[in-house]
Amino acid sequence: MKSISKILLLLLIAPLAAGAQSLNLRFSTYVYGWERFDTIGPNATSTTYMRGYQNLLLETSKDKWSLNTLIQTEEELAGESDDKFNYRFYNLYVKGTNLFNALDLKLGRQYLFAGVGRGAIDGIHFKIKAGKNKEYQLTGFGGALTPYDYEFKEYNSLSDNYIFGGQFTYYGVKDLSLALSYMNKKRQTDSYYALRVDSVFNTSQVLIERDPVTDELAGFDFNYSYLQKYYFYGKAYYDVKSRKLYKGEFNARAGVIDNLSLWAGYTYREPQISYNTIFWVFNYKQSQEIEGGADYSFKNGINAFARVGAVIYDNDNSLKFQAGFNHPSYGISFTKFTGYAGESDGAYGYYYREILKSKLSATAAASYSSYSLGDYNTERVNAFSGMLGVTFRPDPRFTIDAQGQFITNRIYKFDTRFLVGLSYWFFKKFQ
Repeated sequence: MKSISKILLLLLIAPLAAGAQSLNLRFSTYVYGWERFDTIGPNATSTTYMRGYQNLLLETSKDKWSLNTLIQTEEELAGESDDKFNYRFYNLYVKGTNLFNALDLKLGRQYLFAGVGRGAIDGIHFKIKAGKNKEYQLTGFGGALTPYDYEFKEYNSLSDNYIFGGQFTYYGVKDLSLALSYMNKKRQTDSYYALRVDSVFNTSQVLIERDPVTDELAGFDFNYSYLQKYYFYGKAYYDVKSRKLYKGEFNARAGVIDNLSLWAGYTYREPQISYNTIFWVFNYKQSQEIEGGADYSFKNGINAFARVGAVIYDNDNSLKFQAGFNHPSYGISFTKFTGYAGESDGAYGYYYREILKSKLSATAAASYSSYSLGDYNTERVNAFSGMLGVTFRPDPRFTIDAQGQFITNRIYKFDTRFLVGLSYWFFKKFQ
């Protein structure tokens, strides 16, 4: 706990000591509470739990350089559990923008979005922009894989815990982008002790050391728009180690007439299973999905939509139907599943009302579903949930939120939860 406090203090003081030109800070703290029944029956006992959450987003800049971080801490306020205190550093990196008029650079903990290269890393990420209009862009990244819990701890050997790769993107044709990407990743999972039986059926504790989990992927993405009315997007991702295409996707949207647009899509999926994992012992099949729909926007801000999709398996299929309308202040939608995935009907609605302009607003939402799990269980199961929230903003930089939630279904007769929080935003230019 003390080490985290020192890191937070350093993050707040260091930019000012270095002569930062701007500081953007957003801090929020929330209390989340719920009640859980520990026993069942007429003499059932329950325990009330409350946890506190804090989020800190900090961005400070000077010239072409900036420091960026996103931190979350949480602690137990009431109830007894093994999770007393946790912290997560989602981002903590230094960024250089348009260095030498050709280079963007990030150093530290960050999340990647580069074609098949996705995930949290502790390392380097750069982008080189070349050409008269910077139409050629080369992205590269490499470093250690961030721990699953986003804490700072001792890493395994970099040879067993790494990620590297890159992406080349071309923007040389108007409204068209083409990208090729590659990623190589390896993670050594933790060893553990387990009971095992020897040849004479004696049990003993044995250290289980698993082989590293590895991935090697390559991908292609494209995006094209024509006359700002027709839009096309597609991708093809390939697993190099298993020598198979594990995902292919193509989507198209067209503005037919004013306010009316049609869209269609096709997706091919095969489970992308990392090399050296237990999941290789299971049988699995690919699936294909075809979907399409229409959207119509009215002049009063209401958007009506209808969509239909089909997931196609080897010997069966599943259908999805969806329709409804939405508006910035209200909306309702209906969804139906049928076929291999089971039978399901659902409805969702929301309402937003600004009570005092820019000061006080309220939000309400409710959902209902009725479903059965196909051949496994033909009995219909009903579930209903709702939410009511209030937001008070006495100052543009300060927000108070309160929200109540409930759900009732076959497992929980009536489950209620609440959330109360404060948020503060600060931005300052020093020069």
